[in-house]
Amino acid sequence: MSATPAAAAHLDPPAAPVAGRRRLVWRWVARAIALVTLGITVMMVALAIGMRSNDRAIDEHLGTATATVLSVSPLRTGIEFVDASGATVRPEGGVLYPGLLSIGQQFVVEYSVADPQVARVAGRSASVGTIMIVVTLGVTYLVAVPAVWWCRRRSGRPLWGARRGPGHKLPPAVAEPGPPSPR
Repeated sequence: MSATPAAAAHLDPPAAPVAGRRRLVWRWVARAIALVTLGITVMMVALAIGMRSNDRAIDEHLGTATATVLSVSPLRTGIEFVDASGATVRPEGGVLYPGLLSIGQQFVVEYSVADPQVARVAGRSASVGTIMIVVTLGVTYLVAVPAVWWCRRRSGRPLWGARRGPGHKLPPAVAEPGPPSPR
């Protein structure tokens, strides 16, 4: 027994709404990737500005001392040093640019006399951190740009363009300049 055409249409809905939904999902995936990329970019720019600001604060009120490494973790290297006034200082944020330091090691630290909590390893500056910022941004864009392109291509729609709803007319076509018509 075969179903009537109306019943068959009820059992097998058209594929167009599903394809339209898929295109919309790909567009939102592309938007999400673009927004995450933008967020990473903003964080890296803020980090670069912060590093330069700390270096400027140290350079304007430069003091030096011998520091001892107290702890080393992936996010922070704890140190202790005696500042020019004789007070023992343990910067809460650790030392800036601590690469290759180990517990118990002594080294020369440069710090801001105005704010001894801002300290860096002597001879190192924001240029050390700039390399990691550039690498991070490079990898981010190396992954994100092709991913956004691919998702946008799958969606068949512009990434941020507005959809035209019913009642909106397309802009009038621009006539191409050509030879004047004979009269």
